[in-house]
Amino acid sequence: MMGDMVANSAARRRRADCERLRELLDKADLQGLSALAPVELETLGSLYRQASTYLARARTDGRDPALVDYLNSLVGRAHGRVYGGQARGRFRPGHFFGTELPRTFRRHIGFIALSYGLSIAAAVIAFVAVAADGRWAQAMLPGGAETMVRQFAESDKPAGQYFAETASEAGGGVLSGFLMTHNIEVALKCFAFGITAGLGTVFALVQNGLMVGGFLGLGIPTGRLVDMTAVISPHGVTELSAVFIAGGAGLMLGYAIIAPGDRLRRDALVEAAREAVKLAVGTVPMFVCAGLIEGLVSPQYEGLFASNAARIVFGCLVGAVWYLYLFAGDKLLGALKAEKRPR
Repeated sequence: MMGDMVANSAARRRRADCERLRELLDKADLQGLSALAPVELETLGSLYRQASTYLARARTDGRDPALVDYLNSLVGRAHGRVYGGQARGRFRPGHFFGTELPRTFRRHIGFIALSYGLSIAAAVIAFVAVAADGRWAQAMLPGGAETMVRQFAESDKPAGQYFAETASEAGGGVLSGFLMTHNIEVALKCFAFGITAGLGTVFALVQNGLMVGGFLGLGIPTGRLVDMTAVISPHGVTELSAVFIAGGAGLMLGYAIIAPGDRLRRDALVEAAREAVKLAVGTVPMFVCAGLIEGLVSPQYEGLFASNAARIVFGCLVGAVWYLYLFAGDKLLGALKAEKRPR
């Protein structure tokens, strides 16, 4: 008896989900996806995934061909709307950056947190190793970077002078442009390597963490940890945050390949890619901001930015603004719009 009650409850829920999905699809067919409110769009995506699960179970069961045909038709309609409709839609930068990106960031905070964790763990390992024995820096820092970083750490130059000579020779604008391009390339690698079941993304994140940890670690034997921190602080909080977000996007792709659930691996990957691309695109303004700071502000070693404290506080404040936007930007924008509406 209890089994029958559970089965009946599940059947009622399935019918309700399918009916709601059909209603949303009918509305989208008549008026377009733009007619759906943000909560309806999220519901449409969620119900599409749920209907795909129902379809997979019905196919496995095989006792109700009519149900399979119905669900197959419904899932096909939803797939066309969720993917085809959005692919044809016009990109609206204001809506994307004002509303969609912060929501996407919060929806996938778990993958982004894992990206943070991998990078920070690698940085801590490199920091401890280099602090204990400076020779480890050769393994943590790429190419000839170890020699340059060690020379600076063993000097008495102020933090800003680490970038000053390069900025003076190339020009702040040229340096900013180069750094933007380089950093965006790093982010694209973190994102694109997700297609290797996430292994390439993990490697890129760990490698980046080892470099940061090795750089800071050289400040321990030379007694210049605060100076080394102040070197990267103005741009580093923003730049590293963008790398972590791109890494989270790559890990999403990898997880879809490894654990597609009841969906076809192809469908799981396509769905994950839609969300991951939003995160990857969203890091571009962060890298532009970090590049401008790294080319124009970080090389400053006189006046306000001669102070290590000022450099560190500046970097933290810029980072705080980005996190305020990512965690609550859409809510703040919505509240602002509500205030402007006539009463």
